Amino acid sequence: MKKEYPPGQEIQEKIPKKEVAFAFIKPDFFADLPTIEEIIRDHGLEIIYRDQIRLSPQTVDLIYQEVKNEHFFEAMKDYLISHDVVVMLVGGEGVEAQRVLLSLKKDQGKDGVIRERLQKHPQVSGEELALWESGQHPRQNELSVVLTQKNVLHTADNAEEALAGLKAILGPKFEILQKRGNLPAELWDIFNE
Repeated sequence: MKKEYPPGQEIQEKIPKKEVAFAFIKPDFFADLPTIEEIIRDHGLEIIYRDQIRLSPQTVDLIYQEVKNEHFFEAMKDYLISHDVVVMLVGGEGVEAQRVLLSLKKDQGKDGVIRERLQKHPQVSGEELALWESGQHPRQNELSVVLTQKNVLHTADNAEEALAGLKAILGPKFEILQKRGNLPAELWDIFNE
C-alpha cells in the first residue's frame, strides 16, 4: 500500500544581501588602519574589500560636492589627489552598513568612536581659526590641509551617496575586479542600477 503525504509547503528562503558601504581613510592615518578595522568589525561590519588608491580630481569633486564652494576645498582637494588613500568597502548581513559606518565617524552631532579615538587635534588658536574660516590666514592652504585631514576618514551620509562615491572611486576598475573574481558577488548588481 502506497502511503500518501499531504503536499508540502513550498519553502522560499531569501538569503539576506549585505548592504555595502564605503569609506576612505585619509593619508595621515594609514598607521591606524588595524585599529580602524578592529572598530569596524566590533560594530558588526566586515571588510569586504580594501585598496590603496589615488583619487582623481573628478572623484573628489563628486564626493565633496557639498563643500565645493568652501574656502578650504581647493587645498583639501590638491592634498587628496596628491596622496594615496585607503578605500574600504564594508558590509554586514542584516545591518544598515552605511548608517553604522557613519555613526563611527559622527554620532548625533558628536565625534563617533573612530574620530574620538584617533582624531588629531592641531594646535590652532581661536584667532588663527577665525582667520582661516574667513579665508584670510597667511598659511591658509597649509592650515586647510591640517584641519580637513584631522578627521581620520570620509564616508557618505547615506546609501545613495555611498553608491555614487563607490562607483566614482572604483570606476573602470570595477569591471577588472569583477572579471578577476576580486569583487564579492553582492557588489556586482549595484553597478547596473
